Amino acid sequence: MYRVKMAGFIGIAMAATSLISAPAASAATSGTASFSCTTWSSGRTGYAKCTGMIPILERFQVKVTCIDSRGSQAVVRGPARENGQTSAASCPDSPNVGIYKLGYQRWKIGIGD
Repeated sequence: MYRVKMAGFIGIAMAATSLISAPAASAATSGTASFSCTTWSSGRTGYAKCTGMIPILERFQVKVTCIDSRGSQAVVRGPARENGQTSAASCPDSPNVGIYKLGYQRWKIGIGD
């Protein structure tokens, strides 16, 4: 009789555990699948706004490649931002300098970052 009660208790505990952990797994999967990032520029400044990242664990930053009249290029990165925020970076305020390429970088932060 004792073994039957113990087996029933273990079965209920396993079922409860699977019900509790299933929503968390599906939420993590669906959050990653809907990632999107928009970039735009105005003058010498490039912007990026990203959504659909895993909250607290993922970051992004705008990456602006600047070019001058001699063809020299320099990469400028904006500050790291979270979901729904905007990262901005500007090319140097020099004559004949403009944006050559505009993009973003996305990464997951680790423990201690």
